[in-house]
Amino acid sequence: MNNLREIFGSQDEMNNIWGSGYLKLGNGKELHTIGTQFPNPESEDGSEESEEEWEKKNLRYGWGKFKPDCLQVFNSIRWYVFFTCVFSLFQGYLVNGVINAIISTLEKRFELPSSKAGLIVSSNDFIAFFLVLFISFYGGERNKPRLIGIGIITLGIGSFIFSLPHFLAGTYRISEDFNAFENVCHINGTSSSCTTRAASSVSKYLYVFMLANALHGAGSTPMFTLGTTYIDSNTKAKNTSFYLGLIYAAASVGVAAGYMLGAQTLSIYTDFDKVDPEKLKLTPADPRWVGAWWINFLIVGSVMFLITIPVLGFPKRLPGSKKLMEQREEEAYVSAKTEQEDQKERPEWRDFPRMIAALIMNPTFLFLALATCTEGMIVSGIAAFGAKFFQEKFNLPAAFAGLLMGIVTVPGAGGGMFLGGLLVKKLKLKVLGIIRMDLIVAIIALVIGCLFFIQCPKMEMAGVTSNYITKGDFGGSSSNLTNSCNSECQCTTMSYEPVCGMDSLVYFSPCHAGCRNDYKWMDSPMGKFKAYMNCSCVQASFAYQFLMNNKSMAMETTTNVPVSTSTMMSNQTNVTAMPNAFQGICPGDCKLVWVVVPLLFIGMLMTFTTVSPTQTATLRCVSVKQRTLAIGVQWLVLRLLGTTPGPLILGTIIDSACQVWQNVCGDTGSCWNYEKTDMGVKMFIWWCLTKSLSVVFYFCAQYFYKPPDNSQEDEDDQKLPINPVDFVDAKESVI
Repeated sequence: MNNLREIFGSQDEMNNIWGSGYLKLGNGKELHTIGTQFPNPESEDGSEESEEEWEKKNLRYGWGKFKPDCLQVFNSIRWYVFFTCVFSLFQGYLVNGVINAIISTLEKRFELPSSKAGLIVSSNDFIAFFLVLFISFYGGERNKPRLIGIGIITLGIGSFIFSLPHFLAGTYRISEDFNAFENVCHINGTSSSCTTRAASSVSKYLYVFMLANALHGAGSTPMFTLGTTYIDSNTKAKNTSFYLGLIYAAASVGVAAGYMLGAQTLSIYTDFDKVDPEKLKLTPADPRWVGAWWINFLIVGSVMFLITIPVLGFPKRLPGSKKLMEQREEEAYVSAKTEQEDQKERPEWRDFPRMIAALIMNPTFLFLALATCTEGMIVSGIAAFGAKFFQEKFNLPAAFAGLLMGIVTVPGAGGGMFLGGLLVKKLKLKVLGIIRMDLIVAIIALVIGCLFFIQCPKMEMAGVTSNYITKGDFGGSSSNLTNSCNSECQCTTMSYEPVCGMDSLVYFSPCHAGCRNDYKWMDSPMGKFKAYMNCSCVQASFAYQFLMNNKSMAMETTTNVPVSTSTMMSNQTNVTAMPNAFQGICPGDCKLVWVVVPLLFIGMLMTFTTVSPTQTATLRCVSVKQRTLAIGVQWLVLRLLGTTPGPLILGTIIDSACQVWQNVCGDTGSCWNYEKTDMGVKMFIWWCLTKSLSVVFYFCAQYFYKPPDNSQEDEDDQKLPINPVDFVDAKESVI
């Protein structure tokens, strides 16, 4: 027998790679065995050591040489999943929850326009785009917990960097001109919002926020790529989808907590550590108020460093993982290339193009990746504009619409991902069964698209759907928010602050209702709101209705009453003795929203039910050495073609139904008001087309899937020449 040391390396190297699956002969030669026991090379008497004993000795939980027996209780996949769930909870809490909740606060504190503030959110994917394939390929055969730990530390550093502008920018300066924050009528006033101002020194911190959020994305990448394959390699096949469902459910709960708990810190003054807000006579209801947006980043940054400690303690693979992989049935898509798969333990970079090509030539993987993109497009679109859908279609206040979206999203997302993993585990589904389950679920979700046709009667808004004063039908004319009752107020459409007049008309803002800076605060279940006492357009409407009631037989209905603003302001009637308008839109008695909420919940539940099963099918339909890279490629494609363009596409579709646009110093800004029916039809078409693509992709994935022929493989194994030396059982060996 030839010496195999030059081929397989030293005894220690073989032990690390093959689990001591070698016999060390007295003449210095090694012999590969199939037996479950073998001589211990470290034992002087050559006593036999089982593979299980070797794993317990060499695959221990701990750090460096500190691996005491008391810590080995953590050396299991369940504890790894637990720590991953904790990470996902706080990562979702911060990145997808808190940051979105504080964007408007950052705009005010650091004087950022919305277009630039949007770059903060988008920057999460900047570095991750370039890292994902590198990490997936490089970390495929390396110590995954170590790389994941480095990623968690990176995310923690990003959190601390995000909070730095609070400490570097100095104390927040409050404008002394309170009226500048009030969108009310100023007779013969001039708008100062478009006056040229020197560039703010605090706006430069935009780049600090972008860098910090980019580190958030980079730090999350190893966990959601390498962490997925680490779980799959160290557990039974039927448990993979269930564990992934738990992790994704924890992330969705974190997002909801970020919106709710993260917003609570905004009720604390941003510089509470430097000044007393009571001395400044500021309350959270004041439009100049800036909350303590930075607290959550310090908390989460500290938590990330704590989570790193237990994650770094896990070994490269867990005890028993080799046996699990040997017992697992091969389900990879069969192609000509699988027969020629490279047998290297650790692929090199020159193998990267070949492995990418093999993934692309795998139709099951390709169609599953495309289905993931379409599902991600729906999820990201609804997450961005779901609250707007409720607000516009059912005449709801923004706060209540956001609350309804939270009610739909949290149980829908968390429950769907948990349900998907549970179904795969309980039904013991394999690749083909998983894909067909996804296909059925996608078809059910497709039917839910009819909900976008449901709507409440349109809101009567002055100058948009109804005439000022006369309350007549506006017809198909283009919107005109200026009328004789507010012509001297210098109103703009820069800010949408609707008020409900006592005449049952909704006005675009207090200024467009002709309201002066005369209001009082009132309480409601949704919080405090303003009641304006002196609104010229509302008073003109009351006067017109009074005139019509008394002279209806002698006077024809007109479409305009020439009432000057100054006259109406000076005319103190009984109308001014009570509030003329209230902050927010007029409440209605339409209950159709409670039909849509459960329907949208079912749609989101069905959409998220496919998440963990699809990722499990992705892991199964590729070879073992391609799994980490496959997850990385799928993640990259999902971001590039799914979650990134999803909000842009749906936002463009919704804006095409716009009736009133924001005017920012002569430039068109965002849309303030939509045509309900047009909006519903277009959202229905978008939902149906996207879900139809998902159905097609899932169908093609299962149609082109070619499972391995295990029976044929068994027959081929029986035809192999048998060498007695290769089948020496170490337990019976006398060598």
